[in-house]
Order: sequence, then C-alpha cells, then structure tokens
Amino acid sequence: MKYYFLLLMIAIATPGFAQSKCKGNPKVVDACYSVHGRLSQGADSVALWLWPVGTKRMLGVSAGPRIEDAEDPIWPHGLKLPPDGEIYADFEVCPFTPERKGEMRLVCIESASHVVVRHYPPSKD
Repeated sequence: MKYYFLLLMIAIATPGFAQSKCKGNPKVVDACYSVHGRLSQGADSVALWLWPVGTKRMLGVSAGPRIEDAEDPIWPHGLKLPPDGEIYADFEVCPFTPERKGEMRLVCIESASHVVVRHYPPSKD
C-alpha cells in the first residue's frame, strides 16, 4: 500500500501527469473549441486578448469568469508572447463566460498549434 501511495504522489508531481488548469476546470461553462486567432497584449484589467481572425470579437484570456481573474490568465506556459509582438496560432480555448453580444467573452487557452510569432518593427522616433 505504501508503494502505491508513493507512485501516486510521483505521478501527481510529474508535469506530464498533472491535470490542466484549463480543460476540465470547474469554472468552464461550455465546450472547449478551436479558433484561429491573434494573441496580443491587452489593456486595462485584461492582460491578454485573443482576436479570432475574421471576426469583430475579442476574447479575454482569464483564469475564471470574473474580470479580476484576468490578472493571472491560464495559457500554455511554453507559449511566450514577445513584448514587441503578437502570436498567430490555432488555439483551443475553454469559455468561462457565455457568449453575449457586445461583451468580451472570458476564456482560458488549453493549447496552441501552428504558432507564428510576429514582431512589430521598431518605431522611428
């Protein structure tokens, strides 16, 4: 019995076995879905914005359904957003808030594939 407990503790502590904080999160209100979009620095209280290409919508990357949850967004740790650019990719997102016309939907990012990092040219001041 002691060995089973030890193996369980090792599996939980190993990153490959850890459960995702996005998909399966109890705060998620609807099915996760894929979106091709642009991830960029946000403003105000939402630090990360995800624009689904071809729409007029903006998704806010968050850790839950409240705007305060956007201070510590859930997104893949291996995905690095450059301070001078943006990321285009196919994202799998899970919604924390329902779809409402005229409101930013809060989501977490489970994964990103086909990642392209785009840097802004330096400003000429």
